[in-house]
Amino acid sequence: MKRLFNITLFVSISLLLSCEKAVFNGDDDGGGNVTLNFSASNADPTRAAYDSGGRSTRATVSIGDYFEKLNVMLFDSQGEKVFDKVKTQLRGDEGFGSLQVALSKGTYTVVAVGHSSIKSATIKSPEMVQFTASDGEKLTDTFCYCGQVTIGESTEQFNLTMRRVAAMFRVVLTDETVPDNVATMRFDYTGGSANFNPSTFEGTTKSTQSETRSYDGLTYCCFTFPYMAASCQLKMTLSALDASGTTIRKRTWEGVTVTRNRITTYTGHFFQPGDGQFTQTGFGFTVDADWDGEQTVDF
Repeated sequence: MKRLFNITLFVSISLLLSCEKAVFNGDDDGGGNVTLNFSASNADPTRAAYDSGGRSTRATVSIGDYFEKLNVMLFDSQGEKVFDKVKTQLRGDEGFGSLQVALSKGTYTVVAVGHSSIKSATIKSPEMVQFTASDGEKLTDTFCYCGQVTIGESTEQFNLTMRRVAAMFRVVLTDETVPDNVATMRFDYTGGSANFNPSTFEGTTKSTQSETRSYDGLTYCCFTFPYMAASCQLKMTLSALDASGTTIRKRTWEGVTVTRNRITTYTGHFFQPGDGQFTQTGFGFTVDADWDGEQTVDF
């Protein structure tokens, strides 16, 4: 049975000390006290969750097991931003997940993005969220809420659920022997997107994504937003490099299908010589961190 873990964002509508309300739409027409409660669905808390890299973490879960950074922007009925810049909270901040602002009565669109990328998400509109996709940056597991709330004169409370936007590609290497000079693992992939539409959860631009990880084991994960659909196909190149950046081993897979809120896992020998061919050996569902399912391919 699934349980809900509350990621709570309190938006309290209150009088300022001067008894004047903060008005963002140009009309001082009153307002009410409002609390927005965000929740992200969570699997059985006795099971392991996933961290930002997709690796299993401790058995119990908390906000930080899903993401390290929360970005929030509100838009008024005219589509104008309510805040001068995105509201950002970091895991470890006091009151992480709780934000208080002052608003006037009216209808607002709330866009909230939870992730663990180094840079904050750029929330341009209810139809566009952008992340940096250059080398040195990487997409992480990402959650989003986008919807309208109407604020009246009375105290109200809204319960809003953030949903996973990203698709995960995971490679599990089964090599028993690894060259001693492997220093980093590099992923280069096309076909997905580093930006998405909060209203549809679809990727909005075809992005070339590159990520370099220190070699620290045989399991690696990367994320993307499927381009203009719930699923897309990636061209994925995985390279093992030495300390000077020289390629030790490279393998490219064409037609890697990834789907929002699902895990696609490729498993097999990487460092051993071969022709790079692979076969699909199974398809299954997983409940860890509420992923919808997982596709496993042996190569």
